Amino acid sequence: MAKKKTHRGRLQAQGGGLEASETWEQEEPLSKKAGLSLLEKLRAKLSSREQQARERPFEEAERFIRQADGVDAPLRKTFRNRKTKDVRVDIEVWGGTAFVSIILLLLLLWKFL
Repeated sequence: MAKKKTHRGRLQAQGGGLEASETWEQEEPLSKKAGLSLLEKLRAKLSSREQQARERPFEEAERFIRQADGVDAPLRKTFRNRKTKDVRVDIEVWGGTAFVSIILLLLLLWKFL
């Protein structure tokens, strides 16, 4: 059986009959830049109507990623459309660390080399 990668998680858009996600599974912590890229990739999967219903949750998720200084698992953060309650964007960190700055990532890699 293959060993699970240390750093893994999922970004997900749900509710209103939708379930779309972007996952990561890798040996090094997920950078903020990569997290923001995954968030945009998730947004691009949605129709205009689905994006519009999640406009504020996507903005809040982006702000969370940008302001994070590295978050450790386990983490589950939900950003809801306050009008519908079930329409939302979720951030889940299942293992390791996510949303680190490139500088921190380089320092971590240097420390373990």
